[in-house]
Amino acid sequence: MKSPLITMTALVGKPSRNDIFRYLNGLKENGIESVLIYPRSGCLIEYLSEEWFEAIGNFIKSAETLKMSIWLYDDFNWPSGDAKGKVTANESFRLKSIKIDGDDIGKISCKSKHNSDIFGEKFFPDLMNPQAVNYFISLTHEEYYKRFGNYFGTVIKGIFTDEPSIGYCAQNGYLPYYDGMENDYKQVYGKEFFDDLHSQNDNFCKNVMNLASLRFKEAYIDKISSWCKSHGILMTGHLMCDNEPFYSVRYNGDFLKNLSAFALPGIDEIATCFEDRTLMALLGGIEYATKENGAMAELFALGPCDMSYTKKKCMLYLAACHKIDHYFLAISHMDISGNMHVCDYFSDFAVAQPDFSGMRLLSNDAKVACDLAKKDYIPDVYIRFPTEISLKNASRDFDLTILFSLINELSYRGIQWKYITDEVPTDAPIIKLSDKLELILNGEAISLENAIKAFDKNAITDIDGNFVKGIFRRRFIGGTSIILNLFAPKGNYIIDGKAVYLGEHATLSDENDLITKKECLNASFKVNYCNPNIVRLMYLNDSKDAFVCANDEFNICFAVRKNTSIKIDGICPKFNFDYNPLPQGICEHYNITDMQSVKAKSIIIEGKNDLKYMPSAMVIGDFSANIINGDTCGVELSKRKKTYQAGEKFNDFGKVEFSARIKVPQGVKGVELSGTKLYTLLYLGDELLGEKITAPYIFNIENELYGKEIELKIVQFSSIGPIFGDVDYWDKNAKQSQWRRTPSTSETFFGFDEISWIY
Repeated sequence: MKSPLITMTALVGKPSRNDIFRYLNGLKENGIESVLIYPRSGCLIEYLSEEWFEAIGNFIKSAETLKMSIWLYDDFNWPSGDAKGKVTANESFRLKSIKIDGDDIGKISCKSKHNSDIFGEKFFPDLMNPQAVNYFISLTHEEYYKRFGNYFGTVIKGIFTDEPSIGYCAQNGYLPYYDGMENDYKQVYGKEFFDDLHSQNDNFCKNVMNLASLRFKEAYIDKISSWCKSHGILMTGHLMCDNEPFYSVRYNGDFLKNLSAFALPGIDEIATCFEDRTLMALLGGIEYATKENGAMAELFALGPCDMSYTKKKCMLYLAACHKIDHYFLAISHMDISGNMHVCDYFSDFAVAQPDFSGMRLLSNDAKVACDLAKKDYIPDVYIRFPTEISLKNASRDFDLTILFSLINELSYRGIQWKYITDEVPTDAPIIKLSDKLELILNGEAISLENAIKAFDKNAITDIDGNFVKGIFRRRFIGGTSIILNLFAPKGNYIIDGKAVYLGEHATLSDENDLITKKECLNASFKVNYCNPNIVRLMYLNDSKDAFVCANDEFNICFAVRKNTSIKIDGICPKFNFDYNPLPQGICEHYNITDMQSVKAKSIIIEGKNDLKYMPSAMVIGDFSANIINGDTCGVELSKRKKTYQAGEKFNDFGKVEFSARIKVPQGVKGVELSGTKLYTLLYLGDELLGEKITAPYIFNIENELYGKEIELKIVQFSSIGPIFGDVDYWDKNAKQSQWRRTPSTSETFFGFDEISWIY
């Protein structure tokens, strides 16, 4: 079985064929076998030029050699349908809306809501216009097939469409509009369009949205899905605002019907915020739309870049519980230069991550998740998706808090639910919303509390019997189940009458083994740092200065981003072009200064043009770093630990080894590390006992090692996160930032709380 992990590879810069092969080979060696080629800001190749198709060909041919799969992306950045401005260069192909209230009622306009290449071009494409869609297909899909048709259905698996929508110009007081809508309105509803508009007929908004929805489905979704099917590949991707049922209808019409028309329907779950009130509603939507090809989710893009593997695994399993079996990992950077353009968030699935080899293990977890996605379960209750009420109110803001509260209460109490639309199943009751936003069960209005009581069964509680939000349980047909700790505190919980420990983001299945006996292993470890430490200097807002201070003597150098400059105590540094310890994908964009000695003093480094995830300057050397933030930000250097005791934690970058001489007890079954989230390997002597990315960090021991005195070595890898310093401080204090919801980089700490023999 191929790994269901698929990297969304940001094609930036001008990669050569050798660059592309090296990059893909790095993915393949670390468990990734499929790649989506994602053109985004920072790409220096003209989109859809011959040079562009040559680069795509290099991806495809390299993937063929490596026995990997390719997924194509149908536009440049997003939303899809514009071919990077080529479609909307024709005025008649621009998305339109109609004003339905106020002084300008009936006015048809083509508005621009943005002026940034991060989000499309100046205008949005009219995906209700068949001619505009035909033109889009001719520029993209047809051109790919003309050149690479012999790879379709083999190396090339599908084409990804990203957030196409009919609602980008239809905000409050507006509805989507297409040429000829008046005639369709008269034919379908037997009434005059403008008469109903001015009289504000109760059903006018719903009728218009129904027409726009059907036109969107026929002109865009069905057309592209049919094109893909006839050419032997899958149409995949996701729609706009798929996490909010009301806004998903405003932006897409009949959301579930249109999403279901994708051959491989998908969702956008890039924040990995388990506490988000919309998460369960989002997952319910994709579960409804899933077809025989499965379903996909775009995951992790809002990072942070040191998100633990534990959290990633938990998200994969949660997605699988809702039928998702293709996992698109956002973003995999060929190099870091895209952060010059999209500079406020950064997640990275590439070899720049020191812990990237752990992806091999996450790939194995993804295969398990993929098998989970094939299992089914019996719902305790159905929830009618609020299409009707959302269509009626599509021209104004509408609050569906009651729906989110219901869905979340059900989900965290172990009450299994599914969306329905028009169908009327008989195997479980149905809850729906009235026009007054009341919950309706069996034809009667019911409070949220009583709705939950009607179905509450065996909720997981804390040790005192209190319900705790944040734990998800799926009970599959056949008796198996899985429990996920999404955001509840770690600790003991009562599950089916038994006390069970759940760690942070823990995944507990019926097959989990319980440890019956532990014995603490007391040892003092030597510490070996396998690379120099690297940490950024921060120039926030208008600041031009940063500093490095030291309480001892250190030899350090600086990485300086190309096309910028620094001065060290007022002097321009010289560069050493024979040395660059930065990771692949980053080193290409930095020059390294000569080494210099810092001894018990502070030096000022003048800099400029700093970016959150592409610093102007970084300090490199054999030190531990303490970040100092204020009006002027700096880095305080201190000596690295040379010895280590369990329970200590420290922040560093790269790879660290802990070693100690120990004697293996008789009868021991293994060694357990607790209190770490890092990719960790454990050796006894020269023998690798195992590698882990998530708890339990248990490594089995064979009988022949009993009684031996031997070296125990623990090897841990950080993410790339530490080099960016305190980005939480950046977010809190930066004058300009787009993605303030991006979590801080705070997951990487070397060390562990305890090491134990287990019996």
